[in-house]
Amino acid sequence: MVCSNCKAVIEEGARFCSNCGAPVTSVAHMTPPQGQPYTVQGQQLQGQGYSPVPQAAVAQEQTFVVRKMPIILIIVLTFGFIISSLFMENGSMDVAMAVSCLPGIILLFLIYKMDRIEPEPKGLMIKLFLAGGFIATTAAVIIEMIVESVLGILIYDNGILYCFAQAFIVAAATEELCKYTLLKLFTWKHPAFNFRFDGVVYSTAVAIGFEVVENVLYLIDSTADTAFTRAAFPGHCIFGIYMGYYYGQAKAKQLAGDDKGAKSLRRKGVLIAILIHGTYDFICFFSEIFESELIQILLFFALTIVMVILNVTAYKNIKKYAYEDKPV
Repeated sequence: MVCSNCKAVIEEGARFCSNCGAPVTSVAHMTPPQGQPYTVQGQQLQGQGYSPVPQAAVAQEQTFVVRKMPIILIIVLTFGFIISSLFMENGSMDVAMAVSCLPGIILLFLIYKMDRIEPEPKGLMIKLFLAGGFIATTAAVIIEMIVESVLGILIYDNGILYCFAQAFIVAAATEELCKYTLLKLFTWKHPAFNFRFDGVVYSTAVAIGFEVVENVLYLIDSTADTAFTRAAFPGHCIFGIYMGYYYGQAKAKQLAGDDKGAKSLRRKGVLIAILIHGTYDFICFFSEIFESELIQILLFFALTIVMVILNVTAYKNIKKYAYEDKPV
């Protein structure tokens, strides 16, 4: 096959051009030499004979299953895990451990496979996963204990202000900054960081490592239903997607000589991750200060809707980021 954008030869079965990164949706397939020129997107191809990509292959991208079924599946799984959590308080802890860990590992595998132009070194991916799981979580636990002690002195009541501080400072800011520090330490100058989507792959590897270990730590002092609630919303993965997107854009800015722009984009990615993380945690903490069952039910419903929206939006965005991938 030949890329219609840069005319580089593309291996059979590839979905992206390895030279320019263009998606393989408008390429010409080589056929036995016929000596006849063919036109692809206004460009006349000489020499060997060419035939256009079968229209059925392009039309497949527009089918309901390809476009909508993954979104429906995400919604069903989210509600399924939430509903299961209501009945699994006394469930098997072995099942709970698997439920809490498997979604993150599956997501990491899927995101890695979406990086089709140039997959990242497996050794680097394992290093990022382990760094997020053990170094970031350890650092976050220590910092959170210190910050929480200070907040206990400064804020005496357990009201809205305390919930806000717990959500945005103790949890969101601490955890996202710990993950970002390791992300930048291990990848910013790594030679494999040469495509923008790489930022998403690296960021989610750190985030999912953090999430898997955090879920296990939560289950030590909790019941099985907690695993299903946390499985319904792989929060750290979603926060990592947005951080990683801007991280990849920042790398392109840095290589273009715009260090100020690179810092601004990295900062933006961290702040967006903190904002989404803090908002989610705030709703969780806020629902715990009310004794009214009606208010708790309404907040639980609101939280479920937030989970669904964030899960679906993250899926759409990561598909978009992978599709638009290009060299830094």
